[in-house]
Amino acid sequence: MVIAAPSGGGKTAVRAKLLECDKRFRFSITCTTRPSRAGEADGRDYYFVTAARFSALRRNGKLLEWAKVHGNLYGTPISSVAKLLQKGFIPVMTIDVKGARSVKRIFPETVTVFLLPPDLSTLTARLKKRRESPENIRIRLRTARNEIKEAEFFDYLVINDLLGEAAAGIRKIADIECLKVSRRRAEIRKFSRELAKLRL
Repeated sequence: MVIAAPSGGGKTAVRAKLLECDKRFRFSITCTTRPSRAGEADGRDYYFVTAARFSALRRNGKLLEWAKVHGNLYGTPISSVAKLLQKGFIPVMTIDVKGARSVKRIFPETVTVFLLPPDLSTLTARLKKRRESPENIRIRLRTARNEIKEAEFFDYLVINDLLGEAAAGIRKIADIECLKVSRRRAEIRKFSRELAKLRL
């Protein structure tokens, strides 16, 4: 599952709440060239890598998607997603809108969720709370203007006003998606094989 949002949209907080309250989900860790923020840990929040290391991963086809955002590089290692899928978990990727399109292009069955703050004043307040400089806030709001235009290409929209409700909305999406026939063909085939063995 891919969750995208404008900067300050709350995707990291929603992701944390989702992982806390639903054991089906696991965070698919992305790598980035940006410096870590206070409280972030390498291998837990991101893989913090050098520009040279990032370039090597990209060149060797090890990234599912990548993008340059506000001067920093971000990418999703294919290995992170593959390991989670093999264990039967739902990988959660919190990436930008371009990355979401890249993932959807490679894996069309990926579920994409656009997370939107309830209003502009809330978005601005969240950016200020992160102690972004006035110039950075202007840059992120300009970026948000373009990102929100991409929302209509996502599968689902969740308004992130109250954290618990936003996480609950995403859990409902997962419930619906897990019931789709396209995701349960193995069960259908198993039942068909059992029927085929009957002497009718």
